Amino acid sequence: MAMLKRKKGDEESGGNWMDTYGDMVTLLLTFFIVLYSMSTIEEDKWAAIVRAFNRNGQTKVDQIVLTLEGEGDQPVENKGDEDINGDGITELDEFYTAVEEFLQENNMSSTEIIDRGEDDGTNENGTKEDNIYLSFQNAITFRPDTAILMESSYEILDFLGQKIKEADNSLAVVLIKGHTAKYDSSEVDSRILSSERASTIANYFEEKYGIPADKVVPIGLANIYPIADNESQDGRSKNRRVEISVIGKNSPLIKDELLKSLIGINFDTSTTLEEVQK
Repeated sequence: MAMLKRKKGDEESGGNWMDTYGDMVTLLLTFFIVLYSMSTIEEDKWAAIVRAFNRNGQTKVDQIVLTLEGEGDQPVENKGDEDINGDGITELDEFYTAVEEFLQENNMSSTEIIDRGEDDGTNENGTKEDNIYLSFQNAITFRPDTAILMESSYEILDFLGQKIKEADNSLAVVLIKGHTAKYDSSEVDSRILSSERASTIANYFEEKYGIPADKVVPIGLANIYPIADNESQDGRSKNRRVEISVIGKNSPLIKDELLKSLIGINFDTSTTLEEVQK
């Protein structure tokens, strides 16, 4: 009895579906691995990556980072009212760090001062860290007995103006205080002079950087708050200074309405993230 011969094509056709199935499983496995790697990125590692690609090590990004709440099973969008970057760094943190680095890089740390309130946890209505204090002795100067800025003053003023603008959404008010030295031979009214000098700086921030007029308050304090002896030239130079207080919306001074009652300004603290993004 003659045996029927199989065609060569019949012998090979039976394994084709196995190849297709294997390829599909491999693709699915790769797809799930990619999904898993994307879903388990750690926030601190992401911040470190972003910091490495940003100038001055900042971690500010224009993306919304999802964080985990509770036991970590419900991803929620970072609201960002204060921590706008999702990495624990607020706009005022960035402002403070940027100014501090600027003073150090320009060898101003010995004469120009930056300080910040410490949150001791005793006041539940706001954080004292939202109070940042700056004092300039040599970086911001004026021509003698005038409110005309010296040319060297614009470097720090331009830097501050830009940084204040960037932190505008977190700021309630910027107080600019002018101080003069007591000098018997001067015929200029110290109250008027200190007020005009503070107003010159406030106007500069408003006109060049668009800082809202109701957020910049100039105050002239004349020569009644000296920090050194007026008998020496060095002492008078220290007394002849400009102080800038940057007050955030979460400061107890704002939450408790202390500044409002003192200088009669109604601070807007109701700005939401949705309003900022519009």
